[in-house]
Amino acid sequence: MSRPELPVDELFAQLQAVLSAAAPYFVALGVLGAAVWVWWTIRCAALVREALTDRVQVEVIPTATFDPGEGEVGRWARQLGRVHYAADGVPARGSAVRLRYTAVEGKMRCFIEGPAAAAAVLSMPGFAEVEVRARHAQSEIRPVRFTGPGGTP
Repeated sequence: MSRPELPVDELFAQLQAVLSAAAPYFVALGVLGAAVWVWWTIRCAALVREALTDRVQVEVIPTATFDPGEGEVGRWARQLGRVHYAADGVPARGSAVRLRYTAVEGKMRCFIEGPAAAAAVLSMPGFAEVEVRARHAQSEIRPVRFTGPGGTP
């Protein structure tokens, strides 16, 4: 069986004509794709900024006989893991949960801070012998600032 001879020069000329006719469309598609990417990045940054300014804080107060088992700790960890899903629409950076431990007059206090959209999940008691108190004064919540390379914010 023999192959028919194809005029290679003619095929290259047709390919060049098709590509030169489609080049403006490829450029427009690239510009449109870059514009959509920039818009999406700005939108996500705005959502994160909004979520970080609208956070709630609850205080977790254990009883004197508080001694959690391994299963209870695991359930509580899974409950805190659900905060991201409860704050639907908020990017992961904005739906993070912060556990803050402080000592006031020799008593240790534990605070859980998270997005306001997930306040119901944060207010759920994770342990049997723990009381959860919602904090209404949000002025004590300070944003976390991360420095970039070279110490720039």
